[in-house]
Amino acid sequence: MLDLLGAALTLLTLGLLGLVGYLLALRLLGPRAEPLPLAVATLTAATGQALAVAFLLGLLAALRIEVALAVEALAAAALIAWPRRLAAAELRAPAAALAAAVRRRLRAHPALSLALFHGVASEALRNLLRPPLSWDALHYHLLLAATWLQDGDVRPVFGAFPVNYYGYAPANGSLWLWWWMAPSHSELYVNLAFLPQWALLGLAVGGVARRLGAERHWPLAAFAALSVPAVLRFAATPYVDILTAAGLLAAAYFGLRWLREPAWGEAVLAGAGLGIAAGAKVLGAFYALALGLAVVAAARGDWRRRLPQLGAAVLAAAALGGGFYLRNLAVGVDPLALECEARGRDEPRAEAHRLPRASSVADLPELMWKRGEAVRSLLGSTEPASLEMGVGPVVLLLVPAALVLPFAVARRRRREGWVAWSQIAVETAFWAIVPYAAYGHIYANTRYLLPAFGLAFAAAVAIGETRGAGERLLRGLALAVVVQGLLMLHAELPQGARAAIGVADLAVALLAVSPAARAGARARWRLLAAAALALAVLAAPLLARFRILDRGRALREEFTVHVTPAPLYADVWEWLDAHGGGGTVAVASSAVNGFRYPAMGPRFERRSIYVNLNAADLRSAAAYPRCDPRVRPNAEAWLANLRRAQVRWVHLIREPRSHWPIEAKWVHERPERFAVRHADELSVLVEVLPERPAKERPRPGDAPPDAGRPGAPDRAPGPGG
Repeated sequence: MLDLLGAALTLLTLGLLGLVGYLLALRLLGPRAEPLPLAVATLTAATGQALAVAFLLGLLAALRIEVALAVEALAAAALIAWPRRLAAAELRAPAAALAAAVRRRLRAHPALSLALFHGVASEALRNLLRPPLSWDALHYHLLLAATWLQDGDVRPVFGAFPVNYYGYAPANGSLWLWWWMAPSHSELYVNLAFLPQWALLGLAVGGVARRLGAERHWPLAAFAALSVPAVLRFAATPYVDILTAAGLLAAAYFGLRWLREPAWGEAVLAGAGLGIAAGAKVLGAFYALALGLAVVAAARGDWRRRLPQLGAAVLAAAALGGGFYLRNLAVGVDPLALECEARGRDEPRAEAHRLPRASSVADLPELMWKRGEAVRSLLGSTEPASLEMGVGPVVLLLVPAALVLPFAVARRRRREGWVAWSQIAVETAFWAIVPYAAYGHIYANTRYLLPAFGLAFAAAVAIGETRGAGERLLRGLALAVVVQGLLMLHAELPQGARAAIGVADLAVALLAVSPAARAGARARWRLLAAAALALAVLAAPLLARFRILDRGRALREEFTVHVTPAPLYADVWEWLDAHGGGGTVAVASSAVNGFRYPAMGPRFERRSIYVNLNAADLRSAAAYPRCDPRVRPNAEAWLANLRRAQVRWVHLIREPRSHWPIEAKWVHERPERFAVRHADELSVLVEVLPERPAKERPRPGDAPPDAGRPGAPDRAPGPGG
């Protein structure tokens, strides 16, 4: 019953977010807005206002789903009634026109639509049937969202390195993930969270192509951009790069509209897109600043009219993008938390922050260019441990299109061309000189270029249309690009997903061969849609049961975009899911990539925290020099901190060929306080036992409590393993 309620509440939540976004778009653009800007505005506004509501509630320590839904309902009512009540026709007509435009565009490009839908639906289904498996999602995106869900606020999540930095990272992505986790209080639907932004990315690319001169063929740019392997792969994965790229491209679209004709709606929506990206990750802030400056520099006309609108855009960007940076200042670190980010690096601090950064693309010319690793990352990874897959062969078309962009578009579009070209150049330069790229990281870094490639796709289609390329040629090329992207994915579909696709194939075949079935489907499409939605909700308990039972296997055997250390510790998480119940898990790790999130469980049954090992027990990393809380270790202080945090489980983690954390030694020395429940070479799970009077405590050499219990080894490994 709870799973049915969770599924229904998730649908209600998403419906309310979409409704408020649509109403905001109507207020900003007017009820006579064209379908394309209305669609981009709706998705941008829905995302932006969701982030603003969640962050504000988190600051007030009221981040609870019932409060958030009440705010959304009040916002919808206010947008309908104020400042002038919108009539029913004003609400329905733009939505009907938008729906008709979508149908018309899809029917005009049936092969592209079918191929792209197949690709994204396969990815979505594959990840609906699996838990979150991607590196950054397990590392911190979901850790932040789930901790905020449990705590009801957006304070920096506390932990040792590297969580002591990621807890201060800009986290619009985690706020958005919260909306997908809170209604069901689970991770069941979180892999699908960025599908709306995937659609926004494509629509915004089409919009930019239109502003660059592709009046007729702009949908081809959208189809092509959405099919890029790196885009499709991340569409159903809890990384924030789709969110970042979608925000930037939406800002570019509305910024290019505002560049020609200043309007309040376009200014606010451009600012909202910049804020979404800036608050999602640090590179988003850099990209957003560059894009905003480029649009302002290219604008012409009456600045007395433009300046107030520019002020509104800046306010929107600051409201949606500046919150986490200001929060960092308030808790005692710099806006980017660079002091915390430098902790744990081997190189001196000055070396860590030079440009080009150590081990970036520009710092490794021999590896990246002479050996071709940078080119291979763009053409598409063939490494079995990395499924980001790059951009594909189409990159050889996009590069020259980007290079000639300002000169190849129509003369009347030169300003727009220079703005788009400048952003491609800025983002490519960032990709080359900032991110760490050695040891295969270059294959993951392609996602940092998604906004640039979106602009390049828009440029390629606009140049083709401007230079008189035939419609058949453009459509054929777009179809080839989409098919190439799908061929490069090679999605490893589970058997359940394959069966579901087979059922869909049978249904389509029935419609194809039966005129009566087609006529019946057209006549009863509303009933069929309602029935499909009801069946999806009713299937929620089956999905939950399968996901929970399969979680340990998936964490042990599968990955989404690249191999992670999760399989090393999956046995402990599986044991916790099966036997751990509720309580708090304290994670103590000597591993740089010690994941904490999976210990929370699929329904967040448990808290997963870091417990201080010093007497000060300051609950903010910023309170320690260089944000390092692992100072002045003291066993008795750690034990007292465990009691204070009401910890039930302690999960000890080490990396292969590494040492155990000091907490393992303390556990080993106190068999009367800890009972081992699960142990292997790299991971030990112990249960914290109630304190007993001194006369009842075992003597040294006695068997630990609960020895011989099923699943419980007789003794904990010592600090050396």
